[in-house]
Amino acid sequence: MSCCSDVMKPIEASSCCTPEDTAAHAAQAMKHSGCGCAPVVEDTESLKLVGVVTERDICHHVAAEDVKASEVSVEKIMRPASSCCSTDDSLDETARKLNEYQTTSLPVIDQAGSCCGTVSAHHILANSHEQVSKAEVT
Repeated sequence: MSCCSDVMKPIEASSCCTPEDTAAHAAQAMKHSGCGCAPVVEDTESLKLVGVVTERDICHHVAAEDVKASEVSVEKIMRPASSCCSTDDSLDETARKLNEYQTTSLPVIDQAGSCCGTVSAHHILANSHEQVSKAEVT
């Protein structure tokens, strides 16, 4: 059975933000990465995960409140670091977490708690499609 690390997209520091950054910076990080979440890290060197900002968070806490994104800190809208997946989570567990947190993407952490990637519903569906295709060939 596949696990989260098999389908995740590796992270780049430019796809992360810190609690002191603005919601506008988090949105730019998501745009840059093509992912629906921006991992929130202590610093962009260690990538130690402290939270996550999702598209939903920006929609609910910035756009819906008619607040300027450059005036809202990530710290005010981020979710806790527990809103993530581990590299060894099964894809079923990963899908459950995506559903529980009502998001399409989440950060992935390694055993040290550092962000090493992101995973999305798209990654899981693509993997499922690949598994079905392989089964049909045999």
